[in-house]
Amino acid sequence: MGREAGPGQPGGSGRVRPAPADQEVPRRRTRSCPSCVNAARSSFVPMRLLFLLAVLLVGCDTAEVIPEADPDPVRAPATYTVTFDATWSADTHPSDFPGSSAHFSPLTGATHAPDVTLWEVGGTATEGIRSMAETGAVATLRAEVEAMGVSTATFVEGGIVGVSPGTATAELTVTSLRPLASVVTMLAPSPDWFVGVDRLDLREGDGWADRVEVDLVVYDAGTDDGATYTAENAARAMRAPIAEATYGPLAGTTVGTLTFERQ
Repeated sequence: MGREAGPGQPGGSGRVRPAPADQEVPRRRTRSCPSCVNAARSSFVPMRLLFLLAVLLVGCDTAEVIPEADPDPVRAPATYTVTFDATWSADTHPSDFPGSSAHFSPLTGATHAPDVTLWEVGGTATEGIRSMAETGAVATLRAEVEAMGVSTATFVEGGIVGVSPGTATAELTVTSLRPLASVVTMLAPSPDWFVGVDRLDLREGDGWADRVEVDLVVYDAGTDDGATYTAENAARAMRAPIAEATYGPLAGTTVGTLTFERQ
Protein backbone atom coordinates (compact mmCIF):
# COMPACT_ATOMS: atom_id res chain seq x y z
CA MET A 1 0.00 0.00 0.00
CA GLY A 2 1.09 3.39 -0.68
CA ARG A 3 2.17 5.61 2.21
CA GLU A 4 -0.02 8.50 3.16
CA ALA A 5 1.41 11.86 2.52
CA GLY A 6 2.70 13.35 5.70
CA PRO A 7 1.52 16.61 7.10
CA GLY A 8 2.67 19.53 5.08
CA GLN A 9 3.38 17.43 2.03
CA PRO A 10 1.48 18.02 -1.23
CA GLY A 11 -1.84 16.21 -1.21
CA GLY A 12 -1.40 15.32 2.45
CA SER A 13 -4.59 14.87 4.40
CA GLY A 14 -3.23 13.42 7.58
CA ARG A 15 -3.67 15.06 10.95
CA VAL A 16 -0.97 17.10 12.57
CA ARG A 17 0.54 15.16 15.34
CA PRO A 18 0.38 17.00 18.63
CA ALA A 19 3.67 17.89 20.20
CA PRO A 20 4.69 16.22 23.39
CA ALA A 21 3.38 17.88 26.51
CA ASP A 22 6.82 18.99 27.62
CA GLN A 23 7.64 20.59 24.26
CA GLU A 24 6.62 24.19 23.55
CA VAL A 25 4.73 24.74 20.36
CA PRO A 26 6.54 27.42 18.36
CA ARG A 27 4.40 30.46 17.52
CA ARG A 28 4.33 31.80 14.01
CA ARG A 29 5.22 35.44 13.64
CA THR A 30 4.18 37.56 10.71
CA ARG A 31 6.83 39.91 9.42
CA SER A 32 5.66 43.31 8.18
CA CYS A 33 6.93 44.58 4.88
CA PRO A 34 8.26 48.14 5.47
CA SER A 35 7.31 49.26 1.99
CA CYS A 36 3.76 48.00 2.47
CA VAL A 37 3.41 49.82 5.81
CA ASN A 38 4.69 53.06 4.33
CA ALA A 39 2.36 52.72 1.39
CA ALA A 40 -0.59 52.25 3.71
CA ARG A 41 0.39 55.24 5.77
CA SER A 42 0.96 57.42 2.71
CA SER A 43 -2.44 56.51 1.30
CA PHE A 44 -4.13 57.26 4.64
CA VAL A 45 -2.67 60.77 5.06
CA PRO A 46 -3.87 62.15 1.69
CA MET A 47 -7.32 60.73 2.31
CA ARG A 48 -7.51 62.54 5.63
CA LEU A 49 -6.27 65.76 4.05
CA LEU A 50 -8.82 65.46 1.26
CA PHE A 51 -11.57 65.02 3.83
CA LEU A 52 -10.48 68.12 5.76
CA LEU A 53 -10.23 70.12 2.52
CA ALA A 54 -13.75 69.08 1.54
CA VAL A 55 -15.07 70.24 4.92
CA LEU A 56 -13.35 73.60 4.52
CA LEU A 57 -14.70 74.10 1.01
CA VAL A 58 -18.23 73.34 2.11
CA GLY A 59 -17.79 75.78 4.99
CA CYS A 60 -16.59 78.50 2.59
CA ASP A 61 -19.59 78.01 0.32
CA THR A 62 -22.06 78.35 3.16
CA ALA A 63 -20.27 81.03 5.21
CA GLU A 64 -22.25 84.22 5.65
CA VAL A 65 -20.69 87.30 4.02
CA ILE A 66 -20.72 90.10 6.58
CA PRO A 67 -20.83 93.59 4.99
CA GLU A 68 -18.33 96.22 6.06
CA ALA A 69 -19.67 98.06 9.07
CA ASP A 70 -20.48 101.75 8.83
CA PRO A 71 -17.98 103.45 11.17
CA ASP A 72 -20.69 105.81 12.41
CA PRO A 73 -24.06 104.07 12.00
CA VAL A 74 -25.90 106.48 14.33
CA ARG A 75 -26.23 109.22 11.71
CA ALA A 76 -28.56 108.95 8.74
CA PRO A 77 -27.56 111.03 5.67
CA ALA A 78 -28.37 114.74 5.91
CA THR A 79 -28.84 117.25 3.09
CA TYR A 80 -27.79 120.88 3.39
CA THR A 81 -28.50 124.01 1.42
CA VAL A 82 -25.29 126.03 1.13
CA THR A 83 -25.75 129.76 0.61
CA PHE A 84 -22.88 132.01 -0.42
CA ASP A 85 -23.65 135.63 0.45
CA ALA A 86 -20.99 137.73 -1.29
CA THR A 87 -20.62 141.18 0.29
CA TRP A 88 -17.55 142.28 -1.71
CA SER A 89 -18.45 145.67 -3.18
CA ALA A 90 -17.26 149.21 -3.79
CA ASP A 91 -18.67 150.12 -0.38
CA THR A 92 -16.77 147.44 1.54
CA HIS A 93 -13.60 147.55 -0.57
CA PRO A 94 -13.40 150.89 -2.39
CA SER A 95 -9.69 150.65 -3.22
CA ASP A 96 -9.34 149.56 -6.86
CA PHE A 97 -12.71 147.76 -6.82
CA PRO A 98 -13.20 146.30 -10.35
CA GLY A 99 -16.78 147.53 -10.71
CA SER A 100 -19.27 145.45 -12.70
CA SER A 101 -16.62 142.84 -13.53
CA ALA A 102 -16.44 141.78 -9.87
CA HIS A 103 -17.83 138.24 -9.61
CA PHE A 104 -17.29 134.75 -8.22
CA SER A 105 -16.94 131.44 -10.08
CA PRO A 106 -19.30 128.46 -9.52
CA LEU A 107 -19.59 127.35 -5.92
CA THR A 108 -17.84 123.99 -5.95
CA GLY A 109 -16.15 121.38 -3.77
CA ALA A 110 -16.98 118.04 -2.18
CA THR A 111 -18.31 116.16 0.80
CA HIS A 112 -15.66 113.70 1.87
CA ALA A 113 -14.14 111.34 4.42
CA PRO A 114 -12.16 112.74 7.39
CA ASP A 115 -8.84 111.58 5.92
CA VAL A 116 -9.34 113.53 2.67
CA THR A 117 -7.97 117.04 2.09
CA LEU A 118 -9.18 118.99 -0.93
CA TRP A 119 -7.12 122.03 0.04
CA GLU A 120 -5.68 123.52 3.23
CA VAL A 121 -3.79 126.56 4.45
CA GLY A 122 -0.09 125.71 4.34
CA GLY A 123 -0.60 123.00 1.72
CA THR A 124 0.26 123.11 -1.97
CA ALA A 125 -2.59 123.69 -4.41
CA THR A 126 -3.51 120.73 -6.60
CA GLU A 127 -3.94 121.32 -10.31
CA GLY A 128 -7.70 121.41 -9.72
CA ILE A 129 -7.41 124.13 -7.06
CA ARG A 130 -4.96 126.08 -9.25
CA SER A 131 -7.34 125.98 -12.21
CA MET A 132 -10.27 127.08 -10.04
CA ALA A 133 -8.33 129.93 -8.38
CA GLU A 134 -6.79 131.30 -11.60
CA THR A 135 -9.58 130.81 -14.14
CA GLY A 136 -12.73 129.72 -12.28
CA ALA A 137 -12.83 126.42 -14.22
CA VAL A 138 -13.92 123.36 -12.22
CA ALA A 139 -13.43 120.42 -14.62
CA THR A 140 -10.02 119.43 -13.25
CA LEU A 141 -11.18 119.72 -9.65
CA ARG A 142 -14.20 117.56 -10.50
CA ALA A 143 -11.90 114.90 -11.99
CA GLU A 144 -9.72 114.92 -8.85
CA VAL A 145 -12.74 114.39 -6.61
CA GLU A 146 -14.31 111.69 -8.77
CA ALA A 147 -10.99 109.80 -8.88
CA MET A 148 -11.25 109.34 -5.10
CA GLY A 149 -14.36 107.15 -5.45
CA VAL A 150 -17.90 107.84 -4.23
CA SER A 151 -17.33 106.14 -0.87
CA THR A 152 -14.57 108.69 -0.17
CA ALA A 153 -15.76 111.92 -1.80
CA THR A 154 -18.71 113.29 -3.77
CA PHE A 155 -18.39 116.34 -6.01
CA VAL A 156 -20.53 119.41 -5.30
CA GLU A 157 -21.31 122.20 -7.76
CA GLY A 158 -23.70 125.11 -7.37
CA GLY A 159 -24.45 128.53 -8.78
CA ILE A 160 -22.31 131.60 -9.42
CA VAL A 161 -22.35 135.18 -8.24
CA GLY A 162 -22.43 136.89 -11.62
CA VAL A 163 -21.95 140.35 -10.14
CA SER A 164 -20.79 140.99 -6.58
CA PRO A 165 -22.43 141.67 -4.20
CA GLY A 166 -24.85 138.78 -4.71
CA THR A 167 -25.77 135.24 -3.66
CA ALA A 168 -25.31 131.71 -4.94
CA THR A 169 -26.47 128.36 -3.60
CA ALA A 170 -25.52 124.70 -3.76
CA GLU A 171 -26.86 121.50 -2.25
CA LEU A 172 -24.83 118.75 -0.65
CA THR A 173 -25.44 115.56 1.30
CA VAL A 174 -23.24 114.31 4.13
CA THR A 175 -23.14 110.74 5.43
CA SER A 176 -21.35 108.83 8.17
CA LEU A 177 -18.63 107.98 5.63
CA ARG A 178 -18.47 111.53 4.20
CA PRO A 179 -19.24 113.92 7.10
CA LEU A 180 -16.94 116.79 6.05
CA ALA A 181 -17.42 119.53 3.45
CA SER A 182 -14.86 121.57 1.51
CA VAL A 183 -16.22 124.36 -0.70
CA VAL A 184 -14.40 126.98 -2.81
CA THR A 185 -15.07 129.75 -5.33
CA MET A 186 -12.71 132.08 -7.21
CA LEU A 187 -12.82 135.81 -6.51
CA ALA A 188 -12.55 137.46 -9.92
CA PRO A 189 -10.86 139.21 -11.46
CA SER A 190 -7.72 138.21 -9.58
CA PRO A 191 -4.40 136.42 -10.13
CA ASP A 192 -5.20 133.32 -8.00
CA TRP A 193 -7.43 134.42 -5.14
CA PHE A 194 -10.34 132.44 -3.79
CA VAL A 195 -12.60 131.99 -0.76
CA GLY A 196 -13.95 128.86 0.86
CA VAL A 197 -14.02 126.39 3.74
CA ASP A 198 -11.70 123.46 4.31
CA ARG A 199 -12.81 120.22 5.99
CA LEU A 200 -15.86 121.72 7.69
CA ASP A 201 -17.21 119.05 10.07
CA LEU A 202 -21.02 119.10 10.07
CA ARG A 203 -21.38 116.48 12.81
CA GLU A 204 -22.82 117.62 16.12
CA GLY A 205 -23.30 115.26 19.05
CA ASP A 206 -24.95 112.09 17.77
CA GLY A 207 -26.46 113.87 14.78
CA TRP A 208 -25.86 116.80 12.46
CA ALA A 209 -25.64 120.54 13.00
CA ASP A 210 -28.79 122.45 12.05
CA ARG A 211 -26.94 125.55 10.87
CA VAL A 212 -23.31 126.63 10.47
CA GLU A 213 -22.18 130.04 9.24
CA VAL A 214 -18.59 130.85 8.26
CA ASP A 215 -17.06 134.28 7.61
CA LEU A 216 -14.96 134.21 4.45
CA VAL A 217 -11.47 135.65 4.17
CA VAL A 218 -9.52 135.63 0.91
CA TYR A 219 -6.81 133.05 0.20
CA ASP A 220 -3.88 133.16 -2.21
CA ALA A 221 -3.47 129.81 -4.00
CA GLY A 222 0.29 130.37 -4.33
CA THR A 223 0.34 129.67 -8.06
CA ASP A 224 0.67 133.24 -9.44
CA ASP A 225 2.75 136.22 -8.30
CA GLY A 226 0.18 138.87 -9.23
CA ALA A 227 -0.68 141.39 -6.48
CA THR A 228 -3.63 143.32 -7.95
CA TYR A 229 -7.05 142.39 -9.32
CA THR A 230 -6.04 142.73 -12.97
CA ALA A 231 -2.33 141.89 -12.81
CA GLU A 232 -0.79 140.13 -15.81
CA ASN A 233 -0.28 136.39 -15.49
CA ALA A 234 2.92 135.62 -13.58
CA ALA A 235 2.92 131.89 -12.95
CA ARG A 236 5.24 130.68 -10.20
CA ALA A 237 7.92 128.18 -11.17
CA MET A 238 7.39 126.54 -7.77
CA ARG A 239 4.04 126.86 -6.04
CA ALA A 240 3.96 128.60 -2.68
CA PRO A 241 1.81 127.28 0.18
CA ILE A 242 -1.82 128.36 0.20
CA ALA A 243 -2.14 131.31 2.59
CA GLU A 244 -4.52 134.03 3.67
CA ALA A 245 -4.01 137.14 1.54
CA THR A 246 -1.99 139.60 3.62
CA TYR A 247 -1.33 142.16 0.88
CA GLY A 248 -3.29 144.19 -1.64
CA PRO A 249 -6.84 145.56 -1.34
CA LEU A 250 -8.30 142.44 0.34
CA ALA A 251 -5.74 141.93 3.10
CA GLY A 252 -7.27 141.29 6.52
CA THR A 253 -10.88 141.60 5.36
CA THR A 254 -13.89 139.36 4.79
CA VAL A 255 -15.88 139.28 1.56
CA GLY A 256 -18.98 137.32 2.56
CA THR A 257 -20.32 134.27 4.38
CA LEU A 258 -21.08 130.63 3.68
CA THR A 259 -24.13 129.27 5.50
CA PHE A 260 -24.95 125.56 5.76
CA GLU A 261 -28.59 124.89 6.69
CA ARG A 262 -29.91 121.37 7.16
CA GLN A 263 -33.07 120.66 5.20
